[in-house]
Amino acid sequence: MGEAERARLTIELSRHYSAQREETDASTIDSLALAMVAEDARMSRVRGCRMGFAPFVASQVRYVPSWTWVAQLGIVALMLAAASSAADASLAKLVVGVLSAAAVLVGVPTLHASKLNGVAELEYSCPNNAASVMVARLIVLGCSSALTVALMVGAVASSLDIGALSVALYACPPFFCSCAGSLVVLRRAAPSSATVLCWAWAATCCAVLMALASMWPDMYGTASLASWIAAAAAALAWLVREVAMLVHAASVGLDAFSPHMAKTYH
Repeated sequence: MGEAERARLTIELSRHYSAQREETDASTIDSLALAMVAEDARMSRVRGCRMGFAPFVASQVRYVPSWTWVAQLGIVALMLAAASSAADASLAKLVVGVLSAAAVLVGVPTLHASKLNGVAELEYSCPNNAASVMVARLIVLGCSSALTVALMVGAVASSLDIGALSVALYACPPFFCSCAGSLVVLRRAAPSSATVLCWAWAATCCAVLMALASMWPDMYGTASLASWIAAAAAALAWLVREVAMLVHAASVGLDAFSPHMAKTYH
């Protein structure tokens, strides 16, 4: 096609699309301008009344899948059944320790949903960014998991008529260790393999707990309370450290929070 033919085609196309264009009167333009002004005023009010952190945390509850709450209730029901049928306090304490470690796994898919679904970069562009979302999810899932453990401890203590503090001491170390190890996995592992590795870590915690119970059957005796207090304190310190490191990684940016995603852009 020569230059003259190309110019003629351009003119014909311009005439064709010009004929398709509807004429716009002045009133329509004025209405559009007024609508734009009203929308700008509305967005200014929205920005001025930005949602606080507490309502934002509460709003995250609706994004937690319903099966998460069902699974936690199922764990509590399983503990109730085990506590009512167990005549040995040591066995009941072992079960509550194992189920406490397993209770952590319920929240893992939701906690790293941003990286698992590849939307962490999108969250960083939102007013409540990825760091805020991570903190909110940690609060929601941490509170629900802690409530699950508390209900299991109360069930064992009431069913076997033993001190709730002693039961809590045996539930806390595996719970804290399972939480802390899962946070390490979620921070360092690839999203595709993080869930499986968290399951493996929780299974390791349960296996260690059962091995200790089999090697030292009297580990749940009163004399060992001091050891369990020390173990719970150490596990809690590890958990606090990992929570701080995860929140810091989310605050730094995509390179630290999700390096496996960030390296695809470099």
